[in-house]
Amino acid sequence: MQGQIIKIVSDLHYVSCNDEVYPCKCRGIFRKEHITPVVGDYVLFSIEKKLIEEILPRKNSLIRPMISNVDLAKKCIEDAFLEVEEMLGFKITKVMAI
Repeated sequence: MQGQIIKIVSDLHYVSCNDEVYPCKCRGIFRKEHITPVVGDYVLFSIEKKLIEEILPRKNSLIRPMISNVDLAKKCIEDAFLEVEEMLGFKITKVMAI
């Protein structure tokens, strides 16, 4: 089945699918290949085995904390910039992170 990781606690990954949440572990091959599943990843998993079989490709990700598939957050940030630009009356061309 296909689902999305919504929470990770230790080595237990909570996968949401069809309004249900399934606690799953990851296959050992992920550790060998240095693949780290993160919250937001879409995965293929086995309900019977409670095992994540495959991590599907990410569209995007954020680090700190690392999450993936964050289209909504990107849109919110873009909208906030547009509001601030309207209030200031000029376009923001650079943003510095501290």
